[in-house]
Amino acid sequence: MVSIFNLKHLRDTKMAIIKARDVCKLPGIKAEVLDTQVWDTRANALVIHLDESRPCLSGTDGYNDIRLICNCYLPKDLCDYLHYSHKDYGDYLNDLKKEIASFYSVNTKEISMISTGVDMAELSYAFESYDKLWVCAWVTAGFKHNAMRIGVDKACGIEIEGEYQPCGTINIIAASNAKLDSATMASSFITITEAKIVALQDLDIHSSFNPKLQATGTGTDQIVVISGNDFVCRYAGGHTRLGELLAKAVTSACKKAFNLQLAKDPNYHFVSEQ
Repeated sequence: MVSIFNLKHLRDTKMAIIKARDVCKLPGIKAEVLDTQVWDTRANALVIHLDESRPCLSGTDGYNDIRLICNCYLPKDLCDYLHYSHKDYGDYLNDLKKEIASFYSVNTKEISMISTGVDMAELSYAFESYDKLWVCAWVTAGFKHNAMRIGVDKACGIEIEGEYQPCGTINIIAASNAKLDSATMASSFITITEAKIVALQDLDIHSSFNPKLQATGTGTDQIVVISGNDFVCRYAGGHTRLGELLAKAVTSACKKAFNLQLAKDPNYHFVSEQ
């Protein structure tokens, strides 16, 4: 069967949003999944819709005031086309951003986007609260091909001699009602990363490159943190209540997401030793 992506050029993409499905609602935040269609291929995206512009720190887009945060699923045919043709990846995401901006009546500059090869049917989320403070984390996880122990496994990159290798991604989006400045959001990346590693350790997920080694993540993981506006929290480390809630939510959501993959195949995270 010939892929549709061999027959058409991405600059002429026929893209449409089919419907939106609720995931969860929080004060000032609505999370939903958008079902989309690119030519004859179905895709989807998690959209975190904020009722007003809020500060956001993304490992992809940096620091901005944002209304929408999107985690976009790229089906295998589309992902293969984008990676193996070495072109148009940015064009596709820009086209999708325009469609989503139109659907929600926001400016494209108010949208932060990350992408994944994991269908949003496998999205997990967790909510934690204490008194008036709350945190929610949304996670998608793929790790079969490039789970690694950072700093131990050799960096090979995604591209090897002109060919792109299969990869997985652990994407984490976290939001709180606490008002966080850029420094606090930056430090929260440490807490989130540590919490992700706890989940990987607890489920005994190993490196795809060296199966005897404990994995600490994949080579393409992304984090997005969204500030609230209720009250100021300056610190997000483990000694603070914010850090505790953040870690609990991320670890819980990661475990749920990892278990969805492990349920498909108990050896999902192992490769044959050479």
